[in-house]
Amino acid sequence: MTRYRSTLAAAFAMAACFGGMPAYAEDVVTIGIISATTGPMAAPGSYQINGFKLAEEDINKAGGVKIGDKTYKVALKIYDSRCNVAEGAAIMERLASVDKVPVALGELCTPVAAAEAPIAQDYKVPLILTVPTADNLTTQGNPYLFRVNAPNAAQNRMIVDFIVEKNLSPVAELTFNNDTGRGAVAGRRAILPETIKSGYIGFYNVGEVDFSSHITNIRNSGAKAIVLGMDEEAGALAIKQIRDAGLDVQLIGTLAMDSDRFLHRLSADHVAGMVQGSAFALTAPGEKARIFTEAYKARFGAETHAFAAQSYDGLMVAIEAMKKAGTVTDGEAIRNALVSVDYKGVTGDLKFDKNNQAAPLFYVTQWCKDGTRKIALPQALAAACSS
Repeated sequence: MTRYRSTLAAAFAMAACFGGMPAYAEDVVTIGIISATTGPMAAPGSYQINGFKLAEEDINKAGGVKIGDKTYKVALKIYDSRCNVAEGAAIMERLASVDKVPVALGELCTPVAAAEAPIAQDYKVPLILTVPTADNLTTQGNPYLFRVNAPNAAQNRMIVDFIVEKNLSPVAELTFNNDTGRGAVAGRRAILPETIKSGYIGFYNVGEVDFSSHITNIRNSGAKAIVLGMDEEAGALAIKQIRDAGLDVQLIGTLAMDSDRFLHRLSADHVAGMVQGSAFALTAPGEKARIFTEAYKARFGAETHAFAAQSYDGLMVAIEAMKKAGTVTDGEAIRNALVSVDYKGVTGDLKFDKNNQAAPLFYVTQWCKDGTRKIALPQALAAACSS
């Protein structure tokens, strides 16, 4: 084990020690995991899975977790939904009725999470989301649905703050042609001040690779900025085409574009000056965040990502709830414990509001000419790119 993994595991072991955890565990608690491991969303799905795996490994290397009068190792039951609604719903049904997991975590895609949530409620199995952002997921009164990551509303607020600060008017949009994309656009438009005018608003379909007509419309609208509500692969294609077309606009991206892996699809010249929402800035304050960043790099040989950090925290929150409830079988008791969990995670202090929504830290980061990223917002943590 590397020094970094040793540090993270040691930190967990110390916490476990104070809880009376023995040095080893004989029993296993299986946690259900749903994500996209194949198909067009497999790239962001890999970050999510890696976060879950890192949490599982750190818990087990620390000797397991004491729940009730037993100490358990953690095992993950991972299923691939491929971001397909029908498959996600079937998986949630299987996890609850066949695998009989006490809690499930995941999903990568909002429409799939929406299909899984009522099934989780029917079986009284808490479902903890770590990536989907649609605001309405946690406002429909489902007592078994929780979310540790920031919703669109929180992300939109930070993006709009940047647009207003830089007076980027008109501002155009190019985003997913689905409820998530349209909801995000509507959310931003609702809080933009009258001084910021709308440019072209376009929607693209999954699999679309030619964005030339959108780019023409963006240019004709006179936009000073373009918000790209896109995943990693489509976003890279769109940015290359925008830059190659000589369109001089401020690029504003999503969480998927806040990683070295995204940079490797393009170049530092393509992304220089671009900003994006970030739920886990690499330069974020806090010892837990630093240790997690180093541990992820040591384990997976690559830079970490918000999806990984959120998923790591999600599994840890689930474990905290089971410890608090004293059970690995009673979903209702675990759900009741989740409501009052207060966990200091790598993404910030996590506790749930009346809608079972957490409020983690959120940032806007900016790509520098040398391929590094700095925090642009909040202002208290902002740092300029080196010349």
